Amino acid sequence: MISINRSYSMATKGRVLIGGGTGFVGKSLKQYLKDHNYDVTIISRKTNAKTSDSIISWDQIKKNEIPSDTVAVINAAGEPILEPSKFWTEKFRKSVWDSRVLTNQYLINAINQMNPPKPKLFISFSGIAIYPPNTDKSKPYSESYISEEFDYLSKLVIGIESSAQPKSSDLRSVIFRLGVVLGRHGGFISQLYLFFRFGLGICMGTGTQFFPWIHIDDVCRMVLFSIENNEVKGVVNGVAPEIISHYYFAKSFVEVFGHSFVLKVPEFIFKIIFGTERAKMILEGQAVEPTKLKSLNFSYKFPDIKTALHRVSQE
Repeated sequence: MISINRSYSMATKGRVLIGGGTGFVGKSLKQYLKDHNYDVTIISRKTNAKTSDSIISWDQIKKNEIPSDTVAVINAAGEPILEPSKFWTEKFRKSVWDSRVLTNQYLINAINQMNPPKPKLFISFSGIAIYPPNTDKSKPYSESYISEEFDYLSKLVIGIESSAQPKSSDLRSVIFRLGVVLGRHGGFISQLYLFFRFGLGICMGTGTQFFPWIHIDDVCRMVLFSIENNEVKGVVNGVAPEIISHYYFAKSFVEVFGHSFVLKVPEFIFKIIFGTERAKMILEGQAVEPTKLKSLNFSYKFPDIKTALHRVSQE
């Protein structure tokens, strides 16, 4: 039997279970959902940590032990792909795959094996790497694009999305294809913040590649939106509506701090650091449009990059 801290108000909206709740996106979701009157349980490898959080282990998930009052399950787990300290070896690629695909499978299977009442919603995250690089801003990708595997990263996205498919019509699945998630305390920004803060705008390669992005606050808001709106289903492009180039991002970010210098770092540097395959994630880009979110009248807190980066500078 699962030990869950039940010192919560009976007036809450229900429990949300988050896999990967200690990562950048997961931690932000945990706090945001708590602030919006949801109880949150984190799935963690470490269940003996001194914390006030409600925690269960992945081993418990494999044994189909999901708290019975769970209304939604979110999988934000995943080994960081652009980790400079990790070489792009077969072992690391397997870790990247397993941390996303297998965890989806564990959670879907656990939901299927539950006795009623069961969670009605499963949310997971893939990426815009499913879309081939393009150069035409007037023809952005929408969710209706027929996806095919063309490299490891597109194969990874297809694997993630296949593993997140529900086996029952009673379970609604939402898969957010995230762009670059912007926030001061994690992800892409955390690795480059000090360069920009002190006047060195880093532009990766030519800078002409598209830079699909979204602020972490809007990631949290669209997750809450999907929990409370049954019309959200299937794959959803989790990007901001403003389509920009990488150079425009770098220029806008350094200007937030009152500077103007942008250094175009040659592509070969990133290929040396990350390997050619991984470097594609930052040296090539896609114009992507959040067609579904627009059609559902989702309201962005940060629809343009300058207001988003101004917020980042204050975090």
